[in-house]
Amino acid sequence: MRALIMLAALATVSCSAAATNDNTLPTTGTWAGPDVQVTVTSQGATTQFVCAHGTIDQLIAPDANGNFSAAGTYVYEHPATVVGQPSSDSHSARYDGGLSGTTMHISVTVPDKQQVFGPFTATLGATGPSTRCQ
Repeated sequence: MRALIMLAALATVSCSAAATNDNTLPTTGTWAGPDVQVTVTSQGATTQFVCAHGTIDQLIAPDANGNFSAAGTYVYEHPATVVGQPSSDSHSARYDGGLSGTTMHISVTVPDKQQVFGPFTATLGATGPSTRCQ
């Protein structure tokens, strides 16, 4: 009987530890820093950078360590529009990052341009970026 009570207690502690993952992503909310803003929605997220914006086209699902990778788009913005040239330039992108409490680290890879932007650091509930493309 004593062994049965111990097993039940251990099972309860194990389940509680698994349920309190410090690296879970709220269903919705804004994470931001000086150069990035990630607005999480129930379907993915929108991103805003100093001279670009984009989307994360799937739910951000961090693993047990808080790391994530998600597909989306990255749109280059240009400060001045030249006649005959678009004011933005959209590309497929991969967003990689990690969560630790209320801090998110995120980088963006644009494969067809062979460019990586970041890492950026954002805090849950903050606003950003502090400047826009000029």
